[in-house]
Amino acid sequence: MYNEQLLIDVVKAKTGYVVELAEDRTIDLVNINTITSPRVYIGHIGVKPEHPNDFHVNGYNEYDNPSILLTSIQFVCERDSLTEVRTNIAEAYKNFTPFEGDSEYSSLIFMEAQAIAKTGTKIWWQEIVGLIFPRIS
Repeated sequence: MYNEQLLIDVVKAKTGYVVELAEDRTIDLVNINTITSPRVYIGHIGVKPEHPNDFHVNGYNEYDNPSILLTSIQFVCERDSLTEVRTNIAEAYKNFTPFEGDSEYSSLIFMEAQAIAKTGTKIWWQEIVGLIFPRIS
């Protein structure tokens, strides 16, 4: 695993957005209607095998089925700026690796995205990104 602050710092530096460590929140707690610029929340959410249907009993075979560390990147923004904000954040984490000089070996990959909540003018969006490891320590 890696320290989430590394990814927070990269996204903050490249986008200029307010970026924080994710905590359990609801749309009411964030007071979504008072947000005037994008707010981003980043935090790890789990680990899964790269090939979930391939289960092995032999520990050596696990090297053929690496683990993926899943990280949630959530953000709240104006609905009409969703495409721009999503693109800016994706460009910020593109080729990100917590391992210096190792982006060709293990950099973040996009897994999925969805709307979490929305109002007439705002949207709360979540991207799930993964970092593939031959083993997560």
